[in-house]
Amino acid sequence: MGKLLNKANRDYIASLIPDNIPDWKKVWQEGYEIGKNLKIETIPFEKKYGMKPVDYRMKLKEKGEMCWKINTGLSSVEEQVAAMKEAEKFNEETGLNISMAHQLPQNITGVPKDKREGLPISLGFMLNEPEDWEAITMASSVAPVFGDNHLGWPNAVETTINSIEAGSQWTGLFSTYVQVAPGCPDEVWNMTENVKALGIVASRYDDKIIVNGQSDDSYGAYFNDLATSLAWARMDQYIVCDLCGARYSYSFGNFTQDIMHKTALWLAASEVFSKEDQPGIGFVYPDTISHWDHHIQANYGFQIPEVLLLILAEKHFKTGCAFLSVPITEKVAIPTVPEMLDMTGACQRAQEVAYYWEPLMNWDPIERLRDQTIELSDRMFHYMLDGLAEAGVDITNPIELMVVLKAIDPFTLEKLFHPSIVEDGNETIVPLMPAALWNATQNELANQITLLKDTKYPGLLKDHRICVASADVHFAGAAVIAGVMKEFGADVIDGGNQLEAIDVLDLADENNITDICVSLHNGQALPYAKLIVKLAAERGRKYRFFFGGVLQSFLNEDDDVPSDVTKEIQELGITTVTTVEDLLDKITQQ
Repeated sequence: MGKLLNKANRDYIASLIPDNIPDWKKVWQEGYEIGKNLKIETIPFEKKYGMKPVDYRMKLKEKGEMCWKINTGLSSVEEQVAAMKEAEKFNEETGLNISMAHQLPQNITGVPKDKREGLPISLGFMLNEPEDWEAITMASSVAPVFGDNHLGWPNAVETTINSIEAGSQWTGLFSTYVQVAPGCPDEVWNMTENVKALGIVASRYDDKIIVNGQSDDSYGAYFNDLATSLAWARMDQYIVCDLCGARYSYSFGNFTQDIMHKTALWLAASEVFSKEDQPGIGFVYPDTISHWDHHIQANYGFQIPEVLLLILAEKHFKTGCAFLSVPITEKVAIPTVPEMLDMTGACQRAQEVAYYWEPLMNWDPIERLRDQTIELSDRMFHYMLDGLAEAGVDITNPIELMVVLKAIDPFTLEKLFHPSIVEDGNETIVPLMPAALWNATQNELANQITLLKDTKYPGLLKDHRICVASADVHFAGAAVIAGVMKEFGADVIDGGNQLEAIDVLDLADENNITDICVSLHNGQALPYAKLIVKLAAERGRKYRFFFGGVLQSFLNEDDDVPSDVTKEIQELGITTVTTVEDLLDKITQQ
């Protein structure tokens, strides 16, 4: 095969290569030396089970039994400690076994302390000092995993040190290095800190400290083909393992509706990433796309069948998987601890009836799809490496590689290197396993266009100029809004997702636009609103802001749950919207 990229695409990627990259091997070595001197605590989990969490997972793997895990992201460290104790009590009272708890701190945990001033605060607790990590790991015999906003974010060195010393064996959602970290615009510096953190993890290889990736919080959420996310994870593995000498595991699942596809991808990832002494899977999420908000209890109806198939697959294939259950209230509110426990209890009890189904299982179709996924992802991964090298990227330098990958548009990345494009010459991607979130977004876009095309809005929107952006990693709502308005003749500047308030205003100013639509979901709605209004006032320009999504925030420091802050946002002079039609009605009013 000749060159993968034409000149335009080579020039595009070459333009993303940064200047002034430090000696990455020296940076990595600094981290390695730091890591060798860390003192790792013995946590209550080890005293209960007589082994570390990774070894416990390997024991479950031998038996083909699932490991059970919950998400916890309450408003303070004290509440996290109480939640860990409550999970332990649940185990004692039910005879069931939550053995691990994924920690969801505030996003600015991942931002260095000297860069946090004035940043919007999202939901979750704040980890500030080493004692905060230790308090959570020592709270109960449920082992915490510090993933979100750790390794992968600019504060990776501090969070990695603190999580390892506190006794957590998994650190980070490494793949989130492509997310935009507020207050940290210097991407070379950001990735340098992550490479130093990878050196720290590499130094504790024999302690089985593992870097975890989560494709649904990364570019995997944007791809048309679910199999493409495994190619992206192979890039994670290449950086973490091949270049930086650390361990790696892969997690995914909440954007996958088809349980056949989910099982095939899980089994493929297990084969690709497993080692003799550690599972290749960090955890598998249930589908969260299908959650209802109009009848919460009905959400049990799709998670239990899903977990039943995964229980059967784990028993048959023995991967060492952990299942991270999601409460039925996930779509409408921050789940309470009892809601988390209720769902994991329901999922675990599905094990009791799994043996009824074993004689009915035919694994051949899933095994074929697993093998096809492995093959496709391998080809695409090598196309990515070869194409980046063609464009002049030093693919042996993790800092340079990460900066470039973060700067590439994910839709472009998939289209440039997907085998159906490279090998078959198709104009569009032909997916092996169509990705659910992207398809759902496109279906909703088509539905909204159909509903609204014969209304007054196409005429009113024609030539209207609008800036659209998402303030966090959730892109679907903003994508639907931008697509509808473009279809109806508006001139839309689509800023994509994860835009800070200052970046939204810069984008609008660069294009001389004053109508700005922002989608928010991660609980930072009110502080984000206050910041964008403050920054707008400093610029002396008159903007019209339209906010939609999940408009929640903590109103008081001691609040246990976030509040709807629609009224408070409106009082700032921002227009809030609830539906696409509501937005079009308000934005076309002069």
